[in-house]
Amino acid sequence: MTKNWNPKYVQYVLEPHFVQAKQHFFAPLLEVSRAHALMLWQVGLLESDHTKKILAALEVVQHEEFAYAQQFEDLFFALEFRLTELAGAEAAGNLHIARSRNDLDAALIRMVLREATLKHCAVLGQLCTILQTRALDGVTWLMPGYTHHQPAQPTTLGHYLCGVLHTLQRDLKRLEAAYQCINCSPLGAVAMTGTGFPINRQAMADWLGFDAVLENATDAVGAADHSLELLSVVQISNVTVSRLLHDLIFWTAQETGFLRVADEFVQISSIMPQKRNPVVLEHIRAKLARSSGAAQSAFGIVGNIPFGDVNDVAEPLLPVTLAALDDSRAALELLGQVIIHSSFDTKKMRLAASQHFITTTGLADALLSTGLSFRQAHHIVSKTIDLAVQRGLDTADITAELVRQASSVPIKIDDAFVQKALDPQEFVARRTTFGGSAAETVHIALEQAGQKLAQAGAWREQQQDNLWAAQQKLEQASQSADFSRPQQSNTRR
Repeated sequence: MTKNWNPKYVQYVLEPHFVQAKQHFFAPLLEVSRAHALMLWQVGLLESDHTKKILAALEVVQHEEFAYAQQFEDLFFALEFRLTELAGAEAAGNLHIARSRNDLDAALIRMVLREATLKHCAVLGQLCTILQTRALDGVTWLMPGYTHHQPAQPTTLGHYLCGVLHTLQRDLKRLEAAYQCINCSPLGAVAMTGTGFPINRQAMADWLGFDAVLENATDAVGAADHSLELLSVVQISNVTVSRLLHDLIFWTAQETGFLRVADEFVQISSIMPQKRNPVVLEHIRAKLARSSGAAQSAFGIVGNIPFGDVNDVAEPLLPVTLAALDDSRAALELLGQVIIHSSFDTKKMRLAASQHFITTTGLADALLSTGLSFRQAHHIVSKTIDLAVQRGLDTADITAELVRQASSVPIKIDDAFVQKALDPQEFVARRTTFGGSAAETVHIALEQAGQKLAQAGAWREQQQDNLWAAQQKLEQASQSADFSRPQQSNTRR
């Protein structure tokens, strides 16, 4: 179609959209066109000769290069023009029976997003595997756990990382659910009301690897919830990883010294010779923020439009969706490498786990064996800490005599009792209940997490195999169709 487009409209809309479509949609567009041509032939809506010409033309154009030209509104019309040149006006014109750019664009977006979702599953799964490996290393590495930014109780690196791992594994399950929502075929919805032609929507879905057919035609061309669901999962995992980064950055501080980021990720100061800046963690944090910002932009785009086919759910929505995914994946991959190549100072971690009175919950628990109620024991230990602080003492300085001074009732304990109760290793070892920090408990949890990661990996590989098998099925159908036989109508759906 020839039209004198406004130069700014070309600059900011038409040409960028063409470039985007060429990058993401060209190969899927050819696949969809093959499937549509075969379906039309099967149901008797496209002549055998026309079908052969269209399939042959599609085989040619897949090796050609398309450049933007103002002659065409978009890639679809550029391709249609080229197919007309190769297959003839009648054949190429009939390819558009029972389809619209509306359901076509919706299908292409879903095909792009399903590949992006599987790629995201792979990257997030890889980070989870790295966390599991590091957690297994650290099931006995004592460290302080924090609540409200204050030292709280002893735990281990393994227990901490296992907690993060479990959270991210839920995101893997959420991605699987998002994929199921994405991988549904809108083809056959046409503009928004379906068609009066006896098409076979299920056949097209099968050839293109879709798991289901979207029932309502308006939903098929106008919905954006599948994109938003995917972005919601990305935002959730971004938040979890950003919180992990907060702790990692705190652990790298000289005052803390738990984590030493590998030299290959560290930058120096231009003026301060002593500086060793683990800025890679800041770069990762920024990528996560940018990803979440792009995701939020998508919600803003969709939240101010009517329900139905509008451009907002196509060309403007896809770039911010893919940008959110790209930045998030970059952050996940980079963080995985940082965790693999960095080291933990287990001596500093263990020392910090015995300071600041963070084992005194264990002392309160132990005092119950003397006949005290927990509230009485808690009160006595709290007063013991007050006395220790007043005298400039720390956890290791607490004695049985100090505890007795803090108690208003006689207590039969000795220093060995107190030292055992305040030992961080003993504290952790006693937490053997389900989900606790004891080494054997964490080890079991991590083994189970590994099994779930294997299942997630197998699921992803199965989806990829399904898409590949559908592609092969379409290719085989295109090459082996017997166009000499009479066309047969299929069950309409």
